[in-house]
Amino acid sequence: MTSLAVRPDAGAVPGGSPRPPDPLAVLLTTLDELETLARFDSEAAAERAGAAAGTARELGRPDLEQRARLVAADLLRRRGSVAEGGRIAQEVHRWATEARSRHLLARSSFVLTAVFQELGDLAGALEHAVQGVDLLDDDALPALRIDHLVRLADVLGLSRDPAAPERYATVLRLAEDLGDVDRQLRILNNRAYTDTLAGRFADALRFSSRLQELAAAHGVPLDVGRLDTVARALMGLDRLDEAEEALLPGLAPEVLDSSHDGDAGADYLLTLAEVQRRRGAVDAAQRTLDECVRRCRQHGLTSIRVRARAEQAELHAAAGDHRAAFEEHKRYCAELMEQQSAQRESRARALQAMYETTEARRQSRRWRELSLRDPLTGLHNRRHVDDELPRMLADGALVWVALLDLDHFKRVNDTCSHAVGDEVLRTVAGIVQDLPAPGTASLVARLGGEEFLVVLAGADAAATARYLEDVRSAVAAHAWGPLTGDLPVTVSIGAASTSEVPDRTPAQLLGRADARLYRAKREGRDRVVVGD
Repeated sequence: MTSLAVRPDAGAVPGGSPRPPDPLAVLLTTLDELETLARFDSEAAAERAGAAAGTARELGRPDLEQRARLVAADLLRRRGSVAEGGRIAQEVHRWATEARSRHLLARSSFVLTAVFQELGDLAGALEHAVQGVDLLDDDALPALRIDHLVRLADVLGLSRDPAAPERYATVLRLAEDLGDVDRQLRILNNRAYTDTLAGRFADALRFSSRLQELAAAHGVPLDVGRLDTVARALMGLDRLDEAEEALLPGLAPEVLDSSHDGDAGADYLLTLAEVQRRRGAVDAAQRTLDECVRRCRQHGLTSIRVRARAEQAELHAAAGDHRAAFEEHKRYCAELMEQQSAQRESRARALQAMYETTEARRQSRRWRELSLRDPLTGLHNRRHVDDELPRMLADGALVWVALLDLDHFKRVNDTCSHAVGDEVLRTVAGIVQDLPAPGTASLVARLGGEEFLVVLAGADAAATARYLEDVRSAVAAHAWGPLTGDLPVTVSIGAASTSEVPDRTPAQLLGRADARLYRAKREGRDRVVVGD
């Protein structure tokens, strides 16, 4: 049964007295409202969804109970409980498959689209988004159809699919025909936002301008998220004065503190700081960024806080303090890698919680493995080192730890671009991985920024020294010209073994290797130091 089942006639009983409301008709109306509300208070909606599920049980309507559960699942997702929301949506999806309920299959796919999108699985999101549109009944409520089509367009837009603009155009016409201003605003905002992601800044500005015009025509103030979209389009076209002007209305406390995105306006402030800094207003940008960071700390906004470090590095550089800029950039790189690992770990747990199947366990193991990998180079990361190095030290064999650091790497980023710097890091990682390592076991990892780690178990001092010298010379001899031009790329290496640290603790071993790395730097770089 779909959400558009025929409602029983709620007319009058003989004699003119009003007929009591039909519980089924009331329940159907409530579910239609809950499914089509674009913005709603989660507490009130959660209470209504719970009450609707109870009424459906009393009426013996499991299909309607499942509809109410889906509303609750979507609310959980919006509040941040993505795994629990996804688990409920999966249960409803299985129930709908067995019951052959097209409407519930469409609606559960709609919720699962958002779940997989938030888990970073755009392929899974797209699969469910297509199902959500295809399985929706032809007589579904127009607002519901628009929501399903918008979600499909959003996934295509985030995937940089060239079909996204056409999808947005189609669903925008439907919203215009319906006269639904709220949905028109949402579509225009999402279209402009995904255009900025794809680098189509002229298109983004065109649709963000339409967003502003429509909001003004209907007296709807733009929230900070939509102001941010407008500014991003202008920034992409280097129209910085206009970008700042577009952002200024968001500074009003009643606007800034009412962000619908759950970020307390921090993301908006980060954009404003970038605009101010690029306009040369360094002091104003610093004050804006300080407020952004304060809100991040207050509300636990880790992701935005990490991005704020990158902007702080830019501000230090703009103020002429290049050492502070370099140190802040290093902190940004380290925290970004840790955040990416934590996100992958979270995805693994979420997938495991969503459904206990063989495929889910396989995906969970995959995400767990990815959480232990550096996304740029494919090497293991610091989290894996923290897990694995103590085990290698506990075996009792001789273990060598070597720290490798690229020399003058900041010069590569500043002169050639960060994209070239990333390619240099990938190339160095490949060189280290491809050289056969001595001993019985080895581990290669990227610790963060331009620093790498090599662990060798069962290799003697001579073999270790030869191997590390081979690494150094291979990096120096690589044909870097096509990538970095006249800039050379070399590494300094410091190494230490367990024979020098009686307690065999990772901290002692890494500390001694780090001291020798800095000695290699002091003595002229592009060299290996394996002893005192």
